[in-house]
Amino acid sequence: MRSRRRLTRRFGLALATALVLILAPSCPQEGSRGRGGRGVLLIAIDSLRADHLSSMGYDRATTPVLDSLAKQGALFTQTFGVAPEYLPAHAGLLTGCDPWICRRPRLEKQTETGLAAEWWVPRAIPSLAYEYLSAGYTTAAFVDHPWISPTFGFDRGFQDFYRFREDDVVGYEDFGFEGVVLRFRRWRNTLDADRDWFAYLSVTDLDRSWGREAPESAQGFEPRPELDWTPPVSETNRSYFAIPNDARRLWSGGNETVAEYELRYDQTLRLLDKRLGRMLQELDKEGRLENTTICIVGTFGVGFGESGLILDTGTLSDVDMHVPWVLRPAAGSRIPRGSARESLASLLDVAPTLLDLSGIAVPPGMHGRSQVPVLRGEADSVRELAFSRGGVQHGYGVRDDRYSLQHTAPGSRGPYSLRSSWTGRLDDIAPEFRDHLRDRQSGSGPGDLEPGVDVPDRIAELRAAGRRWYEWVDQAREVVHKTSWDREPRPPEVLQELVDNGVIAPQLGDTVP
Repeated sequence: MRSRRRLTRRFGLALATALVLILAPSCPQEGSRGRGGRGVLLIAIDSLRADHLSSMGYDRATTPVLDSLAKQGALFTQTFGVAPEYLPAHAGLLTGCDPWICRRPRLEKQTETGLAAEWWVPRAIPSLAYEYLSAGYTTAAFVDHPWISPTFGFDRGFQDFYRFREDDVVGYEDFGFEGVVLRFRRWRNTLDADRDWFAYLSVTDLDRSWGREAPESAQGFEPRPELDWTPPVSETNRSYFAIPNDARRLWSGGNETVAEYELRYDQTLRLLDKRLGRMLQELDKEGRLENTTICIVGTFGVGFGESGLILDTGTLSDVDMHVPWVLRPAAGSRIPRGSARESLASLLDVAPTLLDLSGIAVPPGMHGRSQVPVLRGEADSVRELAFSRGGVQHGYGVRDDRYSLQHTAPGSRGPYSLRSSWTGRLDDIAPEFRDHLRDRQSGSGPGDLEPGVDVPDRIAELRAAGRRWYEWVDQAREVVHKTSWDREPRPPEVLQELVDNGVIAPQLGDTVP
């Protein structure tokens, strides 16, 4: 076993070293350009925690390939997601807009709806894929989750949309990164060599890490003694302080300790990283790597009990919201390589940053900010605050360059089991709102079960900023969704306020669609 693990570690090191050699010639130098058209590859990885990347100081070598890629471009170390849920997280990434603008207004007497009725990416807001398509790029999406689909409007701007279909799944190779990359490879083979292209890959391998034992090729870590405890399994799908039984059902073995679940997560991440390296080698052999901007980002994280959820996501703590962002620009972008950027960034910044790097104008109405000035050393920061919302609680999260505030009522959204497991009461009492402020410079853990810091003035400022922002977003969604239950238009002064603060595009301030 030890010899196998040594062999695994040597293979991972050899692969990472090979990638450094592959990527080094493609360092972004002014005026350099390889053969073929320009490519933009955006890879979104669900449940990817920033603090589990070795380049972020993690004590396991989980991501040697991602680390090598970051050395050829940039690593944003303070990037935060917008929602701990699939639909809003991907909506924010692909539009550059706060995803809650994509939640449809409800009827007055409406009490309950399905996902299709609640969520829709409206045509009135920007679309990353549409901007690339309008600029002459060939566009395609390759997704690994049934909710990221045309049903919710995610196909806008994509000429080809390869959606996840359970009926098409034959074996493991049809799932996850391997299945997505297979379809991506086949699509690339249809492109002319000089064709510009944009591809979006959505990957959920980490979500499935509890459902199978890690392959021998991914092993090499040891369980942590401090996590050697076995959590209970909830009788319902979601609960605090227990494993949701839908995640538990995926695994046919016996009860596991948290240490073993975390171990399997890290092993799956290591395997995913290795497969990413193979894909990059393919792009290099095809002569596409040098002219391709590669962007890899986490959409949200996953908990191992730090904020109460185990093998689940849904809180607004840094466990779920602190995500990695690795960006390797194509040749000729004038971006210094190997930089770690510690300024604040949001998942919403990915879309405008990619457009800016590609020389495409950022459309009005995008809430994200291009990070290109930061990358080029022209600005220390382009963002003062980052906002998040959703998951298993009402409320919101607000972050600045130091603090993470949660103004939430834990367990107030979702099934009754969440409320009762949080409050410890069997009656259906609503959890109370609370403010939890984490100082990210203090060295405290990312979870919110340990006490926050007491800075009353900053708590009040961040709480007020979050309330104001989501009041604007809720007003804006009444504007961008053309629905039969729009009873009356927004007052002109409200529309002007939304335009002035960049929440909607100027043309939407003229009339209500």
